[in-house]
Amino acid sequence: MSFSSLPIIDLKADESIIIQAMLNACSTTGFFYLRNHNLLDAQEHMFKLAKEFFRLPSNIKEQYGITEENYGYVRRGQENLAGNETKSIDEKEAFNIRNLVQPNELPSLMAQSDNYEIITKFQNDCYDLCMKLLTYLAQSFDIDSDYFTSKHKRELKSAGTLRLLHYPAVKNYSDESIRAGAHSDYGSLTLLFQHLHQSGLEVLDRSTNTWYPVEPYDDMIVVNFGDVFEYWSKGFIKSTVHRVTMPIVDSTKENERFSIAYFCHPNDSALLTPVPSKLILNREFEKDEHAKLALHDNNQNTLTAGEHFQMRINKTYTY
Repeated sequence: MSFSSLPIIDLKADESIIIQAMLNACSTTGFFYLRNHNLLDAQEHMFKLAKEFFRLPSNIKEQYGITEENYGYVRRGQENLAGNETKSIDEKEAFNIRNLVQPNELPSLMAQSDNYEIITKFQNDCYDLCMKLLTYLAQSFDIDSDYFTSKHKRELKSAGTLRLLHYPAVKNYSDESIRAGAHSDYGSLTLLFQHLHQSGLEVLDRSTNTWYPVEPYDDMIVVNFGDVFEYWSKGFIKSTVHRVTMPIVDSTKENERFSIAYFCHPNDSALLTPVPSKLILNREFEKDEHAKLALHDNNQNTLTAGEHFQMRINKTYTY
């Protein structure tokens, strides 16, 4: 299985086929497309709402600035996902919405009853979809089917986040222009919804240090694994490194981009200890350069999901 042609998992397939496909995807590319997820209409409502929000004047959006708990508005140039010491910034703006958010925590546009209902239903549907995928994944590891879902209880505190993203149009950009720096996600699973065939997402094959485009399809979600699974699997599952670059189009054309990400995280108290699976029983966790940078425990201390998230987020933002 190659990064040049990412696997497609169809949720209408037989369960045994899905389980095997999950194992193949997590052990190879760590990125896959998900078909027949039943969120097509919901994602269109969310994109409409996101566009309305990002069209608001800056002074209104900045009233809801990002907090140290990672919720709120991220202005253009505030984030450096690559987490390095350079002055590079990400050419985007975003709005992070926490799980179980209350209307009084949101901008008035999102707090309107119809919009709030759209947001909370979309969050719940994304959560339910992730739980379904985690159940299949546990079965592929031949462990209790609720092993992963039991660490993602909806009512307990986690860093789970729904993120609306806007990449403003850029003029006079070069092929090297970066909209979101190279990074891995901090949690367990990420659902990414792309819009109107707007390209730019790329995934890194960490074994060859080669970047591959992740083509956008409106009818399929892109799913990827995060840092938590690299811990849990002793590196059997790689936390996929990805970035967003400028699309390869005529530079005189419109290149504005919207996307939506749902970041699924375990409960903050969940331990990042290896899963009890025969697949990894005798595996040695040999970290490559990215893992040495992103996974902080040096195999000496057991972290919780909350501790790992805080370590990663501290390198990302200026408040």
